[in-house]
Amino acid sequence: MANAPALAYELYPTLPAQIAAQIGRSIVEGEFEPGRKLREVDLAAAFGVSRASVREALRMLAREGLVTVLPQRGAQVTALSAAEVRDVFEIRANLMGLALQRLATVMTDETRRGLDERLKALRASRDDGDAYAQASLAISEYCVRNAGSSRLADLILSFGRQTARYTKLSLSTPERRRQSFAKWRDLVTALNDGKPALAEQLARELVHNTRDTALRMLADEKPPP
Repeated sequence: MANAPALAYELYPTLPAQIAAQIGRSIVEGEFEPGRKLREVDLAAAFGVSRASVREALRMLAREGLVTVLPQRGAQVTALSAAEVRDVFEIRANLMGLALQRLATVMTDETRRGLDERLKALRASRDDGDAYAQASLAISEYCVRNAGSSRLADLILSFGRQTARYTKLSLSTPERRRQSFAKWRDLVTALNDGKPALAEQLARELVHNTRDTALRMLADEKPPP
């Protein structure tokens, strides 16, 4: 997922941080499924590093919420329950609303051009679920990175990584991508027009729509008792 939000520790050139970044991208991209065990010895062999370096990388990922470290059982890719998915999305919706409200008050010509480019990329990717999910993450990251608070942006992007699998799932149908793009188009218009209250409302709706669709699809995936 080339356009996935950057992991905070990718900025630091330590060996554990580099390993964490690679494992983190594999989790965000869906290569490592929720619940998958992450064995230190296997990862150390794959990366050609010590188990201590892998252990520290897994601790970094645990702080991001991407990995869960279980006593006596090792680490595994975090698998959220339906209640946890709902909770994480609700927090993200509130933070996104705040960020987009702020963004509407600090828009510049450069920001408008950047948003227009990313909205065009989003429209061009509507026929491809994976590409659309990537473009959606890209425009989301651009918005929060330009809202004036790096702390707020890092929080939102951390929750975005935790929900990336569910976001991708929710955007897997053409109808949902059509709905999502229409909401993004309205949101960009609100930002360009300097309407913070409307931008906040639309941002929350965007995240809530993703949450609700993902939860319905997850319920459909469950085998009958």
